[in-house]
Amino acid sequence: MLSYIHAYHAGNFADILKHTVFSYTLEHLGKKDKPYTVIDAHSAAGRYNLTDQRILKTHEAEKGIVELFKTDEKVLKEIFGDFFYTILKNYLNKKIYPGSPEISRCYLRKCDTLLLNELHPKVIEELKENIRKPLLVEKTEEPNIYIKNEDASKFLKECIPPKIKRGCVIIDPSYEDKNEYEDTAKMVINSLRKWSTPTYLIWYPLLVHREDEIESMKKIIYDFVDVRKPGDEEKCYFFEIKIKAPSQMTGLAKMYGSGMIVINPPYGLKEKMNQTIPLIEKALCTNKPPLL
Repeated sequence: MLSYIHAYHAGNFADILKHTVFSYTLEHLGKKDKPYTVIDAHSAAGRYNLTDQRILKTHEAEKGIVELFKTDEKVLKEIFGDFFYTILKNYLNKKIYPGSPEISRCYLRKCDTLLLNELHPKVIEELKENIRKPLLVEKTEEPNIYIKNEDASKFLKECIPPKIKRGCVIIDPSYEDKNEYEDTAKMVINSLRKWSTPTYLIWYPLLVHREDEIESMKKIIYDFVDVRKPGDEEKCYFFEIKIKAPSQMTGLAKMYGSGMIVINPPYGLKEKMNQTIPLIEKALCTNKPPLL
């Protein structure tokens, strides 16, 4: 949706969950010498200045990544792992939050490919400008980067499958429209039919007024993906973080948490997130009442 601009929400609790799962996936892919492709269907601006008035207006980063980094360093390394912790620390020290394109640049190598897409006409220019800026981690090589300005569904149809058929697809719609939940499920399934082997990461909000749509999307994707024989490993995981109880959400404030659908998860991700999510929730929700 062209009315949505992620700069208002960058660095919030939803980004923390999304980028923790994303960074673990990239770390896993980078363990092998073989090249891989990352496809980012909703790239947004790529990096965000924490002094930007849009970020200051919502206070979401302040209550998210800024608050989380008040936690003990040992706990932060448990949550993020050493390298992603270093990335975040370096960027936050410069009052910058790295989005998924910037995180990808930090992980990917010269042999790897990064395909970025952003539909918003103003945000795509921010993305192009930010990609030209130097990284804030020590690194001598960067991946091959291509940027498109298209509807996400069209973009995925055109670039899937990529030439290098090993990698990750991250899908992060705004979900401003009720129909986007079903549309996202269709987009994922159409992509899987053409390229079934990569890890797919699909973010979604937890909203009190969209519970039926969210559950329907999850079921459609799960039923398509997780056709297993006895003894086979799961192919589809759901990870959710809940910052408030649904009963606390009133008026226009309706997002009490967020989730990630992970298809073809990297080894060890389930155990990692089962340890990580409670640590994030504890750091950000010290006075949270019991969830209903």
